Amino acid sequence: MSDNLSTNVRLDESQNGTVSFATEVVATIAGLAAAEVDGVASMAGGSGGFADILNRRGQGTRNLTKGVKVEVEDGKVCVHIAIVIDYGSPIPEVAYNIQENVKKAVETMSGLEVTNVDVHVQGVSFDRENRATAEIEMRQRALLQKSEHEQLESASEETSRNQDEDADTAQEPTVDEEEVKDDPDGSVL
Repeated sequence: MSDNLSTNVRLDESQNGTVSFATEVVATIAGLAAAEVDGVASMAGGSGGFADILNRRGQGTRNLTKGVKVEVEDGKVCVHIAIVIDYGSPIPEVAYNIQENVKKAVETMSGLEVTNVDVHVQGVSFDRENRATAEIEMRQRALLQKSEHEQLESASEETSRNQDEDADTAQEPTVDEEEVKDDPDGSVL
């Protein structure tokens, strides 16, 4: 979908000179604005097949215009956005938020008028749901380990207390010095 022709958009001509930028700049602004909306798992684009996977592996940085197509004509912009949505996110709400965010960002940063933002949902991601499930399982394991550890400590303390009590009762009672009488054969009476 990243078919943004490398053309320059002439924004302003004045006595100080001209202001122009590539349509790729508008596509980058739109892509970043769409990606920051809650519920967008990722930008979609390309064939989505094996070639797309190989291309993504070879990239050291992410392609900021992936899933974005921009058409600029007479200072007016039409943006097409392709996304993958997080499972459980309300699609109409996410799409509306993308439209608003992209329109605001492009108009504010470029000075161009955005006539429409078309959102194409091309997939659903379960990554967030899977991460949440894994996090819950991790917490449960940690609680279980903590509980087992506390039980072992409690049992160890109980055993130690019992051993101390047994040792106390096993000792012979002490004899008061006044009761001690020497017997001629050396025994204590």
